[in-house]
Amino acid sequence: MSFPDPHHPFTPPGKYWDMYNPDDIPLPPSFGLGNIPPLQALRKALKENLGGRSRQDPFAVTEREAREITALTYGSITMIDDAVGRVLKKLKELKLDENTIICFTSDHGDYMGDHGMMLKLLMHYQGLIRTPFIWFDPRDKAQGKVDRQLRSSIDIAPTILEHSGIQPYIGIQGYNLFSNSIKRQGLIIEEDSQRSIIGFDKPQRIRTYVEEGWRMSIRHNESWSELYDLTNDPLEINNVWNDPNYNDQKNRLLESMMRETIALQDRSPLPTYRA
Repeated sequence: MSFPDPHHPFTPPGKYWDMYNPDDIPLPPSFGLGNIPPLQALRKALKENLGGRSRQDPFAVTEREAREITALTYGSITMIDDAVGRVLKKLKELKLDENTIICFTSDHGDYMGDHGMMLKLLMHYQGLIRTPFIWFDPRDKAQGKVDRQLRSSIDIAPTILEHSGIQPYIGIQGYNLFSNSIKRQGLIIEEDSQRSIIGFDKPQRIRTYVEEGWRMSIRHNESWSELYDLTNDPLEINNVWNDPNYNDQKNRLLESMMRETIALQDRSPLPTYRA
């Protein structure tokens, strides 16, 4: 079952429109902070009214806009929460609730005011790359567990197939989320943009590597990249890519990223002999 919201243009219907008061919405602690090139360009576009808000590209917002958009988004989230509640109620009425696994997730996050930005794309801050994932199996009596390991969207399909008793196809990426033998050191996030946006003179190709405590983003054909020490800088404000104090850590992460990239490549069945 798919829900189009929460999503721009931020128009939750009926009672959900004014369910939350913008005056009660706090700004993210990173609002207006950070100085990577696209942030600077988007803030300039806001200040000088250069446009860029009519497409699906990220844009900078004022404090009031951030509060109003977030309040409307909260309304959309509550609307979905109510809809999911109706689904659960119907499953119970049909006596299917004890025989149905429920999986809830999303395709991406949203800036939602982080660093003063809205929407998505191109800047892989935590609010964008972290997505919700809930798995409910009525047969599992130990409910309420939290898994803090690094997981990826590519893990969802192998997990569903294994729980369904279906053999995955050869070359499938990802792991069964419930396999205790799989421990990721880090994971890869890939983005190839379709078009240029404010702050960039060409479509972007980005590869991000995430470890516990670190996020590194490499940009193709750009003069800058990103490295964040999430332990000491959880809001991702200080880009330490060019800080010589982090050279050893950067080199280690680059090697780990390359090894993980190789590990993700499809190993289709290889011939057992050569002609």
